[in-house]
This record gives sequence, structure tokens and C-alpha cells, in this order.
Amino acid sequence: MKTYTLDPALREQLKVRSDWRGALSVAEDYGLMVAAFALPMIWPHPLAWLIAILMLCGVHVGLAILTHEAAHKSLFASSRVNEFVGQYLCALPHFNHMPMYRAYHMAHHRLAGTRDDPDRIMVDRYPVSKANLRRKLLRDLSGQSGIKFLIGIVAMTAGYWKFQQNGVVEKLAYDRPQGFVDYARRFIVNGGAVSVAWQFAIWAPLHALGHGELYLAWVLAFLIPFPLTMRVRVLADHGAIDDPDSTDPLLHARSTRLNWIERLLFAPHHEHYHLEHHLMPSCPHWNLPKLHAVLMRDGVIPPANQANGMIEVLRRVTR
Repeated sequence: MKTYTLDPALREQLKVRSDWRGALSVAEDYGLMVAAFALPMIWPHPLAWLIAILMLCGVHVGLAILTHEAAHKSLFASSRVNEFVGQYLCALPHFNHMPMYRAYHMAHHRLAGTRDDPDRIMVDRYPVSKANLRRKLLRDLSGQSGIKFLIGIVAMTAGYWKFQQNGVVEKLAYDRPQGFVDYARRFIVNGGAVSVAWQFAIWAPLHALGHGELYLAWVLAFLIPFPLTMRVRVLADHGAIDDPDSTDPLLHARSTRLNWIERLLFAPHHEHYHLEHHLMPSCPHWNLPKLHAVLMRDGVIPPANQANGMIEVLRRVTR
């Protein structure tokens, strides 16, 4: 395939940031959180709890994606607002850390299509057998993956392990032995105390309304469906694609068409246009559909890097 060049004028148009669009994106996730908690209050039924957990999973995924947007400095036009909201309203509510994530994620973009890409290890062995993928998904559904992820993110915030989200554990070395107080201090400095405070901020209104037990839905959403949806989303983004060894984004990433339920659980804020994002990382998420339409019009996305839904993605990543 010949190298594809996006029209410079169009590129300038697509990378325009917007404070009000960024604010709307954040409001969507917090609005969904309120709706998720309200549902079992209004309808006290096990099915309402299940729906609420899935909706709250969508909130976790949405905030993770907005953290990603802020890491690219494309969520808000204002740099200050971008940094503050990305860290304090998107990352810290579920123990993420936007600046540390940014350092890790920029390496993924810089090295995509090479063996040094830190995210490559998550998709390099695919396609795998159906039994292999089934075992991974069952670990997610049992909560094992979520507990490991929570332990990992807390340890990374405390500076015990290097911050990375590819499952690789690398203990950090220091000039002198580190004790509990050292790690606790670093956890606080890196925003861990704010993350803990966020948990009380979510629980307290629920408790005041007489439904403090609903906070458990927030925790369960983080521990069970959230790791599963993140695993599947990574596979949709880069698993079993046309040419993983190409530095051309048209060849090493995928664009996936999703229905509204799939977008809620796997890719809110247009994350399913991942090929488009790699082609133009500075493009705010609300402009990715426009970029996708241009690429489809020009016929430059290989069939292997297009998919119709997550079921098709799962078929492609299994033998």
C-alpha cells in the first residue's frame, strides 16, 4: 500500500479542540453514573443491580478513555483544564494516574508497529485457541483479573512497581531500602489519597440517601466487567490485524463498527475508531467519525483492519 497522506487543511480542521465538547464528554460519564445508581433505588430488583453494574462498567471505561484523551492533550482546548480534569475527574476516581499513564502511552504511539511497543505483549500471541481465550475471559468474570489489576495499580501509584498497563511486573529500584512509610508517602503524593477520597465521595451521597450498599456496584463493576471489556477492547484495537510489524497506522490498528451497547461497554467516546486515532493522535474523539468517513471514502483501510462488532473481533483473534 502506498503511503496515505491526509489533506493538511482537513488535518488542521480535525485537530481543533473544544472546551465545551470536552466538558460534555465528562458530563456524559457522570450522568451515566448517577443514572446507574438511581436505577436500583427506583426499582429494587436483582436485574436492576445487574444493569447498574454494567452501566457503571461503562463509566469506568469512559473515564479511562477520557484519561487517554487528556493524556493526548485533546480533551480540552485549555491546557490547564485538560490537565486538571484528566487527572482529578477522569483518572483518580478509579485509581488511575494521568501523567504516569501519559508517559507509558506515548511510548505505545511512538513505537507502534515495532517489537518495542509496550502494548505489543498483550496481542502478540493472537490468534489463540478458543479454549485459551475462554480461560482468560473466565478469569476476568471471576474477578481474578480485577483484583490483580487493583493491586497492581495501587502498587504502581506507591512506586513499588513501574507504571505500565500491559501486565508486565517490574519492581522499581531505589538508592536506599524502601519501607512501608516510603511507599505510603509516595502513594499519597501520586494522588492515591485523592483516589481513596473519591471512594468516600461516591459512597457518602448513596449512604445519605439510605442506599450505601449501592457503592458495592461501583466496586463490582471495576473488578469484573471492566477488566473483561478492556481486554476485548485491546484485541479489537490491535489483535490479529493486517501487519503488526508495520509502522503505518493503517496496517497496525483496527477500526470497528459497534452498536450502542458495544459502544457503552467497550468503546465510549468513539474509541472504536482506533486506527483513525493512531493515524492522527491529536484528533479529539468527537472528530474521529469524520476522519473515519474520509478514510472509508478514500478506500485506504485494509479489510483485515475493519470489523463489524466485537463478536467478529473475537472470531478473528481465535483459531
